[in-house]
Amino acid sequence: MKAATHFNAFVTDVKVMGRAFVRAVNAGSRTLAAQPWPVLLVAAILLACVLTIIPLAVTLFIVFMLFKVVANAFFDRRPRPVAHRDMQ
Repeated sequence: MKAATHFNAFVTDVKVMGRAFVRAVNAGSRTLAAQPWPVLLVAAILLACVLTIIPLAVTLFIVFMLFKVVANAFFDRRPRPVAHRDMQ
């Protein structure tokens, strides 16, 4: 009987989270509906940047840094010290 009690508590928690999510979505949609179109345009552009350009830049940065680390591991050629001649 304990398993059923734990399951019922889990289902109740999921229902509460679902209701809270629906309330948040409704509040957000009402807020968006009240905004003028220039604000919506700016919000859409910012959202597009956050969802596409920034992750792309971070991913490319990580890829190039990994490439640099691998290249340094295989082809690490440190410059030799220059032998100084006595100038007379």
